Amino acid sequence: MSKLLFTEAFARYGAELVNPQWAVSAIAKDGALVMSCWVHYIKRHGDALRYADKLSRWEGNSLGNELLRRHLTEAYAGNYPVRYLSAKTEDTNTVDCGHDASKVKKVFAVRPELVGHIVEFDGDSFIIDFSRA
Repeated sequence: MSKLLFTEAFARYGAELVNPQWAVSAIAKDGALVMSCWVHYIKRHGDALRYADKLSRWEGNSLGNELLRRHLTEAYAGNYPVRYLSAKTEDTNTVDCGHDASKVKKVFAVRPELVGHIVEFDGDSFIIDFSRA
């Protein structure tokens, strides 16, 4: 798992961000949802790795939040696969409190062997389970 620039990580999955300053998700050329996932929100769940979060937790750029909501809605309705792009920071408190995480130092990596599916999405809370392809 090599460390990458944010845009490089998306490009590894064939996805291009609408705007690298605020977007955290994209639909790849193969139709998969690619989204940045905080490493400290990943928990083991049976044989899978589970990522659970809420859009309402996030005070970051509203354009990025709304785009992620649209992407989650589309991917959930279409049963799209989800590609794992990890975002790791030492400043987890800023993330957990929902503050603007664009200001925190972070590193990104891809895990192409992990493919996720959206287990639940109610327009705010979402759960994605990732397992080895």
